[in-house]
Amino acid sequence: MENSGRTASGDDVIARTGALLELDLLDCPICRHPLASPIYQCVEGHIICSSCRTMNERCPSCFSFIGNTRSRIMERLVETVFFPCRNAKHGCTEKLSRGKELVDHEKECDGFVCHCPVPFCDYAGFDKNLYDHFTVSHKANYSSSFRTGQYVDVDVPVHMKETMLILQEHNYGPLVILQAFKGPDGLYVTANLLAAPFAPRGWKFGYDLICWRGDVEFTDTIDEMNRIQRVSFKTPGVKSMFIAYPFLDESLVVKMEIRIRELRYEDEEEDDDGEEDEE
Repeated sequence: MENSGRTASGDDVIARTGALLELDLLDCPICRHPLASPIYQCVEGHIICSSCRTMNERCPSCFSFIGNTRSRIMERLVETVFFPCRNAKHGCTEKLSRGKELVDHEKECDGFVCHCPVPFCDYAGFDKNLYDHFTVSHKANYSSSFRTGQYVDVDVPVHMKETMLILQEHNYGPLVILQAFKGPDGLYVTANLLAAPFAPRGWKFGYDLICWRGDVEFTDTIDEMNRIQRVSFKTPGVKSMFIAYPFLDESLVVKMEIRIRELRYEDEEEDDDGEEDEE
């Protein structure tokens, strides 16, 4: 592949790219970790990373003495080879040099990959991609729509061991998973945030949950929903509403209302207050 461009003097230049077929050439032959500057070499040209050099006075390959000679060509090669993030298939566009920088990025990037909540669907992607996938492939059969800040009615079956309802904001808002679990003494109900593709940076989501049986009202207010990457069917211990079996309606469905709320983080509010004070 060739990319055209110009030098500062206006001359045409061609930036060429190629393929490296053996990625282990960019690893230290001793510890097998990705190479990073400084890289050293023995008199025979065998390379070694800086960490291994501190533990070896002689080259493990030919036993010749290892001094302070740097392998400048390898350092330049390592610094000019970039690799796409392993989440490129999910939409990440980052390309980084191989080593700690790439490892740290991928570790952080993995935390943004969400898995489709629909049973037996293997799709995974970032917020917006997951939201689009769910809308196109599953919305008609699996979701109930809501508007942030408004109550919506939900029916929770009580005869099943575990129940999952998917709530989807109508306009690229949050994708919320409402789950109910039958415990030995009653029903546990909780909601978790799976995706929020266009929520402003620094915002969080909470919810209010209401259930009635006659004149008895059960309420649960959560200021910040747990953010999940995939649906779990483990009975929640915290951030859940508990309804004892004697208070459940004799019917097979519990009538509830839920309201999803959008809130700012406190630290950002403090920053705003600080800016106002400065003014």
